[in-house]
Amino acid sequence: MPDADREQVHAWTRQIISTSGGAEAADRAKQGMYAWITDTIRARADSDGTDVYSLLGGAVARGEISEEEASGVAGPLQIGGEAVTHNCGQMLYLMLTRPDLLDRLRAQPECREAALDELLRFIPHRSSVGLARIALEDVELHGLRISAGDPVYVSYLAANRDPAVFPDPDVIDVDRDPNPHLALGNGSHYCTGAVLARLQTELLVDTLLDRLPGLQLAVPAEEIVWRRKTMIRGPQTLPVTWQP
Repeated sequence: MPDADREQVHAWTRQIISTSGGAEAADRAKQGMYAWITDTIRARADSDGTDVYSLLGGAVARGEISEEEASGVAGPLQIGGEAVTHNCGQMLYLMLTRPDLLDRLRAQPECREAALDELLRFIPHRSSVGLARIALEDVELHGLRISAGDPVYVSYLAANRDPAVFPDPDVIDVDRDPNPHLALGNGSHYCTGAVLARLQTELLVDTLLDRLPGLQLAVPAEEIVWRRKTMIRGPQTLPVTWQP
């Protein structure tokens, strides 16, 4: 993304996930961002670059995908940066308020991958249920009739705490195996940016744990300020200190 466009795109993504300003403000932000995405994809149709927009522009130019499909891939990837940022904040908050967990992740780097999966399962990523799916036809599910046109809200937050799948679901268990959490979706709805999100999260956590010994909260946990009026949870501020 060009440096000159970063602040504007960031402002759009913040508004899209915000619950302040109402649906009209979110819709204006979404229209602005997707118009920018479409223009960027078109501008890079003949580019030989390896960035996402150049790859999508080339795919559209070759007729492999439609322009609408390309924008549909790029949009969630762009918005997903907000999710990674605030999810990492929640992970660090949990680590810094659970000394036993933090000590183990420092002493046993090999268990960090499993720990991140467990934190993805444990953390209530959203502050709301999420987007509605609209039934395209009448469906009978477990004795309940869903009519065509009905909105259906599927809570992966509840699924990730299902005691039938996860014993002691309210406990952070780094050794949980298997751990079929749905934090990144499933099947055809698996997150497009899952690999990127995992890579960014792993790099951030590894860097902080390895380079900042004695990392700890600089204020009592109850003084941490949490984000408000947004669909994605996370600390607004996370003051920390560490040993030099």
